[in-house]
Amino acid sequence: MSRGPRSTASGLHFLRSKQVGAELVASAGIGQDHLVIDFGAAVGSITAPLAETGARVLAVERDRGFVERLTKKFATAEKVRVVDGDPRSIPLPRRKFWVVSSLPKLVADDVLRRLLNPPSSPFAGAELALEFGVAKKLTAAHPSALEVAWWSSRFDIRVRRRLPATNFQPNLRGDAAHVSIRRREGFTRQTDRVLWTLLHAAYGAPERGARTVLANSIPGNRAKRLMTEVGVPGGAPAEVVTIQQWSQIAKVLGEDKTLSWPAIPKTLDKT
Repeated sequence: MSRGPRSTASGLHFLRSKQVGAELVASAGIGQDHLVIDFGAAVGSITAPLAETGARVLAVERDRGFVERLTKKFATAEKVRVVDGDPRSIPLPRRKFWVVSSLPKLVADDVLRRLLNPPSSPFAGAELALEFGVAKKLTAAHPSALEVAWWSSRFDIRVRRRLPATNFQPNLRGDAAHVSIRRREGFTRQTDRVLWTLLHAAYGAPERGARTVLANSIPGNRAKRLMTEVGVPGGAPAEVVTIQQWSQIAKVLGEDKTLSWPAIPKTLDKT
């Protein structure tokens, strides 16, 4: 009896567990009015339960063999469109959309960058299967990279549960994780400008005092007061301030109309 293709032509692992696919879709709360993308749809383990919700589904796949298989499988599904393309470069929707997908490590960073970098975009949220190392990086209280700090400060990113490596084909070397992503409330264009300015300064000189970093943008007394209010001890270096604390400060300063902040780099708007 045939067990299906062993891997994609590019050697990427794909989700083969129908149960995990169904769990990802159920967690997203997808309905008939939603537009959803399944990046790297492969054998349709996620696309199939998405189709059952009645949502409009874009099943994106770059492996020709899988594209043909998906096209045949969903030939009668009016609201499922199979897209032959690379998740890292296909045009993203201009209307509000969700992502429910299993992202291999090889493409995960590039896809996440497209979804989470832009200050404003139609991206609403995601339920993802990610290799555990990627999930751990995304949910760290003190991200090691500026771009991950930028992502996790504006999006609520959580690990829902660990996924055994046997849920994938071929088996992963280590486990994966079910990761949930939702846009945080209370962020405006001005708040984003404040946040980017503070994070850029903090990650540019992590050993400097957190109050000193903040005092480059506002008076020292106010910087001291704000740091105290969010629970940052005096003399603490910028690298110990959590993403949540930077976000709290950004929201407060974003409401102050007397302050002006640099524009966010245009490179972040690229998708």
